[in-house]
Amino acid sequence: MSSNKAQPKQGSWTRIRPLQIEEVDDYTAAGLKQAELTWGHFPNNLAKVMAYCPRLIQTEVEYANTFIFDPESFMGDRQVAGFNDRFIKELVMVRTSLVNRSRYSITHHSFIAMKLYGDAGRGDEAHQKFLHLHEHEKHPEVYTERERVILDYTVKVAKDAHTVTDEEFERLRGVLREHNMLDKRLKRFSGERMARHVDTQVVELTWLICHFCLLNRWFTVLQVPDEGPEDEANFQAAYEQVVPEDIRKRNEKILKGDF
Repeated sequence: MSSNKAQPKQGSWTRIRPLQIEEVDDYTAAGLKQAELTWGHFPNNLAKVMAYCPRLIQTEVEYANTFIFDPESFMGDRQVAGFNDRFIKELVMVRTSLVNRSRYSITHHSFIAMKLYGDAGRGDEAHQKFLHLHEHEKHPEVYTERERVILDYTVKVAKDAHTVTDEEFERLRGVLREHNMLDKRLKRFSGERMARHVDTQVVELTWLICHFCLLNRWFTVLQVPDEGPEDEANFQAAYEQVVPEDIRKRNEKILKGDF
């Protein structure tokens, strides 16, 4: 007997086929929909591959958002998320992914970053920052001192965390403290409270780098593909529309056709 159920469409199936929503239980489907609605309003292969482990996709979105996408968030007068701004986080996520040559992270966060900066009226700035991000140390004029120090730290943590020196760690604390003093809320902090806030920022940034090292390796070894024209939503078309051609070409040069 033939089935009337529509066969799922999907782009290139690589090592692990992304699951379709009709192939999973309701709780896992809810996780897929949460990822879709929270991460750009399009079904994504990150969630579809993660769906093989139902509890993972059911918890990943809220977990990851706490240190990736959540803005400054408070419970009463206590800040609980968003200790570093989204702009510096996108630089860190893409820099980490460039070090690890991870296609899905590089393409998706190049898109997210350009959209973020563009919506804030900072598109020209973003173009230069992300075009040179793979070798940021060769273009100091493009980045602020805070960005340079954080990106230097990012590269070391991503490549070999043992190479981070005490001096570099204190320099990171220093630039974060100086940046915080420009914030009307933070500059009123006592010395002890400011030191605690700076350490919180370091913890968040370091977790972000390490989480993306995990994701980068996961995307690469499982060969998670970008969503294409045969998927429910064509990410590749949006990527080509939003991310400047020279950045896309640089990404491909680094990726060399790999995942």
